[in-house]
Amino acid sequence: MRPVSGQHLPRPVYTRVIQAQAADFKWDDAKKGSLKGTLKFSAKRAGAPIVVYLLRDGGEGKFTVPGALEVRQEGAKFAPNFTVLVKGQTAKFINDEKKDIAHNVYFLGAAEGDLGIFEKGESVQHEFTEAGEVSLHCSIHKNMDGKFFIAPSPAFALVESDAESFSISGVPAGKYKLKTWQKQKRFKDVELEVNIEEGKEAGVTVEMAR
Repeated sequence: MRPVSGQHLPRPVYTRVIQAQAADFKWDDAKKGSLKGTLKFSAKRAGAPIVVYLLRDGGEGKFTVPGALEVRQEGAKFAPNFTVLVKGQTAKFINDEKKDIAHNVYFLGAAEGDLGIFEKGESVQHEFTEAGEVSLHCSIHKNMDGKFFIAPSPAFALVESDAESFSISGVPAGKYKLKTWQKQKRFKDVELEVNIEEGKEAGVTVEMAR
């Protein structure tokens, strides 16, 4: 995949797609519990967010996808520059420049595509149907970069760089694998088994070691 103008092609970085099985049950009808946890670090943490997400044994089920996320581009910057979407969610990229400046959006990683060039006042959108890390770029402006993490379901928590605790509520009861993803990887990613029971709050400590 090549950007439209060929002016900005960052070095490709392999990004693992999160393999999430499908299941027929509906989240709205499921019995639910919650998870509360703490991240413990073996060394100083990088100043970047960490995503904690759950993969359900037997499949993710059918859930309501959040509405479209608006990503603005004034000043040749993606805003937000980083965020978490849910698999199946749409991102709408809006060229809200004050001057007559065109933009392009292309992305690499768990999803790859090129949305073309669009002028001031125009917008383009894309539905992200694969879970994993996605890097955003503009073929016209070489320093215009961003990043998405596409969670496999709404069962995730974004732990900001100044936080250590997290909670995930409204999770269908069942057995899960808890996993971590780091925007700036400093520690080994973690995989733990957790059990979510109806009407109960499970607790977990996630040890982040180098």
